[in-house]
Amino acid sequence: MLVGLILGLICVTPLVLTYLVFIRWVDRFEPEPWWLIIAAFVWGALFATLGGGISSSIAQSVTTALIDASPRDMDVIGATVFAPVFEETFKGIGVALIALISALGLRELDGPLDGAIYGGVVGLGFTLTEDILYVANQFATSGLGGFVVLLFLRTVLLGLSHCTFTACTGLGFGIASEAKSWFVKIGAPVVGFGCAMAMHAMHNFLPTVFGEGGLVLMLLISWLIDILFFVLLALLVVRDRSIVVRELFGEVGNLLHPRELQLVSSYFSLGFKNWGVLFSKGWSAFSVRRKKQLQLVELAFVKSRRRRGEHGPDLDRKEAELRRDITIANQRGVWIGS
Repeated sequence: MLVGLILGLICVTPLVLTYLVFIRWVDRFEPEPWWLIIAAFVWGALFATLGGGISSSIAQSVTTALIDASPRDMDVIGATVFAPVFEETFKGIGVALIALISALGLRELDGPLDGAIYGGVVGLGFTLTEDILYVANQFATSGLGGFVVLLFLRTVLLGLSHCTFTACTGLGFGIASEAKSWFVKIGAPVVGFGCAMAMHAMHNFLPTVFGEGGLVLMLLISWLIDILFFVLLALLVVRDRSIVVRELFGEVGNLLHPRELQLVSSYFSLGFKNWGVLFSKGWSAFSVRRKKQLQLVELAFVKSRRRRGEHGPDLDRKEAELRRDITIANQRGVWIGS
């Protein structure tokens, strides 16, 4: 088992971390802080995996003691009822905690895109631990051949499954963060969580009940969900760009130059230029340029929150600090228009 765990750690980790970096990179305009991304990932990898696994096992044991069901029936119930309910619940708690501390003052969950990313990252943390355990057990029972087959199936072909499940929960919390209606604030996370459980149940039900045919169908549905997930992320990125352009347009001529707005709202150009500065002028020039870019975008989202009706001393202080820091950067000659 130890050899399987080591092989699982070596093979699964790079794939999952690649998914993680890509998901975070998609957030082009207001990338979430790495410390919170890592916290979400650790929650999924440790607390959600442990809590979901233990709760599912307890529920299955209690149910077995209460009803007269065959082992086959209990496998179906465990895979399609207990696993989706308890695993998505513990993953969802991680997303809910991020939403809570954001609402209390952290202000890092600004909308649907942020919610989908945090949910997806929690799901990827869960994938890391679960896949390592599964492939390690497969190595112990079926050797290297079984290990490779299961690794390819779970981490390559289905590596984004848990990511997309919990992204639904995160999307719900992201929608709630922008909503004015309490009906939406409460209903959106509930609907998102329901979708996460339903997708998870489908994912487990088809191969458990219908065998290889169900596995093939589950693969096709999962890939379709993955495609829709990335389409959704792309649409939300376009939405974020529209917020940046709309809110910073009135600052042109004051806090930024028209060329700076053009690059700050670009999908890829500014990133390439920032990397060019890093390699040609060094870290110091890159960091001040990147800092001003992120401050401008953050200012746009602060103004967007005001447009939605938010107010209060914390928001006032944040906007004042951003305007001050951007003005100081301009006075120091920090220019991101080229």
